[in-house]
Amino acid sequence: MSSAETALSAQLETCAHDFRHATEEARNLLTYTDEEALRKRRHQASWSALECVVHLNLANQAMLPGLRKAVEAAADTSEGTTYRMDFAGRFVAWSLEPPALIKMKAPKVVEPLEAGGPEAVLLEFERLHRELLGLLRASQGKAIDQQKMKSPFADMHYNAYSAFRIISAHDRRHLWQARKSLAR
Repeated sequence: MSSAETALSAQLETCAHDFRHATEEARNLLTYTDEEALRKRRHQASWSALECVVHLNLANQAMLPGLRKAVEAAADTSEGTTYRMDFAGRFVAWSLEPPALIKMKAPKVVEPLEAGGPEAVLLEFERLHRELLGLLRASQGKAIDQQKMKSPFADMHYNAYSAFRIISAHDRRHLWQARKSLAR
């Protein structure tokens, strides 16, 4: 079996499922919703549905370099390893889950100041999530929960497994926010 065909552990497969589901949700949102509706903000201070997806693209672009380095640096481990999130990762992932109980201001670097067309935004979202799926495959058989990475957004570190779970929670939060912004 090639590495692309190797089955992922149950925990990594859960992350892969989350990334595939987010991609399908973004595809449905950006393909079957009128562009004017995608760009409309419910309130001046809120983001449009399209801006929510742009924000996810920017955040994932910022997360990928550190995550890539952490996966590459992770030591090999035995089959059947159970991955554990560290405290910082559990807290960040929990705080990002929808519905948004804790409001947070997005760091400037990931504010969606300019949104391209829905097609371009979707293509970038799909590309980034394909890269995340590739990193999950590269993580199989590695101690990614023992390899720390620095958050690109705060002065904190968490393990690479936590980073995957944080990205999944962040996707859910802002795709939920995007759907909510379309509800009138």
